Amino acid sequence: MSYLRTKRMKILIGLIVLFMLFHVYNFFKVCITNIGLPKGEIVFSSDVDGDSEIYTMNINGANLIQLTKNSASKTNTATDDKPSFSPDGKKIVFRSSCLEVQNYRIITNSRGRAIGEAFSGGSTDIYIMDSDGGNQEALTYQGLNSYPFFSPDGRNIIFTATRNRQLQKEIINVYGNNRRILNINPGHCKFSSDSKKIFDTFQCDLSVMNIDGSGRTRLTNLLASEEIKTPRKHNLHIYNFVFTNDGKKIAFILNEEKGVSWGEFYNITRFYTMNIDGLDLREVHKIDCLYLDSQYISEYLERGKFCDIKQLQYSPDGQSIIFIADLTYKKGIYLLNLQDGSVKELTYRKKIWRSILDFVLTPDGKKIVFVADIYPRNYVVHALVLRNIKAYINYYLFRKSTPFYDNKYLCIVDLDGKNYRRIAKLPEGTDLGRDFIHWGE
Repeated sequence: MSYLRTKRMKILIGLIVLFMLFHVYNFFKVCITNIGLPKGEIVFSSDVDGDSEIYTMNINGANLIQLTKNSASKTNTATDDKPSFSPDGKKIVFRSSCLEVQNYRIITNSRGRAIGEAFSGGSTDIYIMDSDGGNQEALTYQGLNSYPFFSPDGRNIIFTATRNRQLQKEIINVYGNNRRILNINPGHCKFSSDSKKIFDTFQCDLSVMNIDGSGRTRLTNLLASEEIKTPRKHNLHIYNFVFTNDGKKIAFILNEEKGVSWGEFYNITRFYTMNIDGLDLREVHKIDCLYLDSQYISEYLERGKFCDIKQLQYSPDGQSIIFIADLTYKKGIYLLNLQDGSVKELTYRKKIWRSILDFVLTPDGKKIVFVADIYPRNYVVHALVLRNIKAYINYYLFRKSTPFYDNKYLCIVDLDGKNYRRIAKLPEGTDLGRDFIHWGE
């Protein structure tokens, strides 16, 4: 009997020691991760609890907080996603959806005036809340609205809306008032740095207008011939643009679709820069997907015909453009030097990226923080064993429906591509909005 007690005590002590060593390991891991890391907070949505909710977390992986709490039952299937911080970090705007949208109808008031839209089975509206999850309020009602983001002064929000089955960009203030239409069948849309103007790719070319949608001025005239075509038949697209920190220059991407043979296409992607008033337009770089060299395509892959620039941003000094490129299965972050036209890949580790979702520069402009979906080191064990075990535990112990499992990490790298490291693993099913990081004091 005493032998059994002694054995049990040894096992118990061993478990306690392992538990303590695990926490000590995590403590030192957090300390090492925090070295040279600025304070910041990330906001994202995740379906780790069974349906999509909004969370915040320190960029070192600590202090995970769930801000929205919607049941995953059949009677409440609300999905909260696409969150973005306000510039001061005190507010979060996001999209809340009721699923199974079916029949469409217009809501009218007692005088017969249209005041909204309804879809039997659900709707998608824009909500705002405090950064701690308090004071959740709807800004739109009964419609299909999505992809919201704040103006630099934090007073207005631009979002994509569906009215009469047609996409359009709209603006509303943070109190839910002064809702106005900016354009129809929109492309990209951004505020100027002083929040007084709005730039967009309406009517194919890049243009600027007042914040109320008036006084539109075309800045480029590259795609005038595309206007007579239906949107689905456009061969040229300006689909991304960005400003320098001082707001004096714009860089944008012009994508051209070319036909090689029946049912087969390739892309030519051109990078342009110009002054904020549309003058001094210059082509600074071109990616022709018929002739991608080893700079873009790994020797293990066939020559590609597809180029998709996910995001771009000026470096703090305005001398370079940083962009995410998806080039025929090779995904990475690149730096384009505007002085000599050279391109350098900053994430050159081959075969580990499933996708790179988004990035942002640190406040000092010397490092890049990005979110990447990384292939597990042992994919077979991870996919076939660990995922199933985790799913069974979630379902049988916590009554959670099986979420989508992925391998997303918050990573950091110097602006020259050196000192890459993973900062923190994000919860399964993580999805990002536009302004997903707010830097602290």
